Amino acid sequence: MTWTRAPIFLLAMTLCSSLAYADDDDHHHGYGKRPKQLSVGQVPAVWKTECTSCHMAYPPGLLPAAAWQQQMDTLKNHYGSNATLDKKDEQAIRTFLAAASAVNRLPLEPSRKAGEPPRITTTAWFVRKHDEVRAEVWRRQSVGSAANCLACHSGAEKGDFDEDRVKIPR
Repeated sequence: MTWTRAPIFLLAMTLCSSLAYADDDDHHHGYGKRPKQLSVGQVPAVWKTECTSCHMAYPPGLLPAAAWQQQMDTLKNHYGSNATLDKKDEQAIRTFLAAASAVNRLPLEPSRKAGEPPRITTTAWFVRKHDEVRAEVWRRQSVGSAANCLACHSGAEKGDFDEDRVKIPR
């Protein structure tokens, strides 16, 4: 390369790298991702049994401990269902959720109506990560709702929400 072409080459490289850096299509592979879920090896059987009787067992790392505490405090009206437990089972689940939650990583978000339990689907993180999903997709029979993580994230119960493994059903 001659010295006269070097400035042109450098300018072209600078422009290309600037465009790549400015790319903001959520494919940063690591940037803005929720911390990996804690590896939950020993889960109480009662947590798995009780929680999966109506929905998937949401990984505790999706909400901070205070949010799980509120969930457990409102079991009598758990999104329209009575999910009350005996004291022993309730305490086992409370202890597990507190230990495996997103401790000190995420604030309890105030974007709820008074008295309404926290919803993973209304957290700023969830909304940001799903901003490209059209409302029609959530209504598909194959998806059901935004709360049905397993419809698109086959590894959701293990805390695997990697966008490279997402498969949105038709």
